[in-house]
Amino acid sequence: MKSGFQKLSLTACVGFLSTFFFSSSFIKMNKMPYDKFTFHFQNLQRAPRRRETWLCQILRMKEGEPTLQVFKNKGSKHAEQICLWENEAAIQGADRYEITWYISWSPCDECVPRIIEFVKKHPNGKLNIFASRLYYCEEPDNLKSKTPEEQTEIKQKIQRCREGLGNLEGHGKICLKVMTLKEIQDCFHRFVEFKPWGKLEEDSYLHAEKLKAITKEERKKKIEKDKASVKKDKKASAEKDKQSSTEKEKRDRQRVTRA
Repeated sequence: MKSGFQKLSLTACVGFLSTFFFSSSFIKMNKMPYDKFTFHFQNLQRAPRRRETWLCQILRMKEGEPTLQVFKNKGSKHAEQICLWENEAAIQGADRYEITWYISWSPCDECVPRIIEFVKKHPNGKLNIFASRLYYCEEPDNLKSKTPEEQTEIKQKIQRCREGLGNLEGHGKICLKVMTLKEIQDCFHRFVEFKPWGKLEEDSYLHAEKLKAITKEERKKKIEKDKASVKKDKKASAEKDKQSSTEKEKRDRQRVTRA
């Protein structure tokens, strides 16, 4: 007897699973409310009470009009994670694609590996990330009020996030930048209506300088780490050669003695 079920394509399966697992646990839309945008995308140096991540995506394929979507995290599901899951079905079989993210917080240390893996899995495209603010890249003002264990945990989290930014910036298929007035206007034009707030350009510049310093520092650390690794390998090789030479001399002396 023939089955009443037709075999689903990979794209259809991914789309079905995406809806099944995530439809009740995240927000996806095509537009952002005005007050939500001005609150969550405001590029303050200190941004209290902004615990949500909003992600506005422009997906361009080789053919057709760009697709606009807005994602927001909910619970343990990060906006980047849900967006990448959705994109698996959207770009399946595409010859070329380009993804642009306007995101309220830069990706965290948990999302960076997922982003890099996605781009590695789909090498026929490019990902542009424009972040309004940098997530967990500086010590909080109340750090000293924390316990020693909490301070250590926070500092480790900060370092992982900084390393993540360095890894994104150093990837050939990923462009990582801070949102300037141009990107904020473009994002607002596409997803909401825009009225610039005070100090927007000044704070964008400060965030950009911080990002520049972080990625420069991480590149320097990587170079120093690579040099140390090479030096260590050379030392190990020299010690091995010395040991081999000593053993050879010992064998030669033993042969002479027996002779």
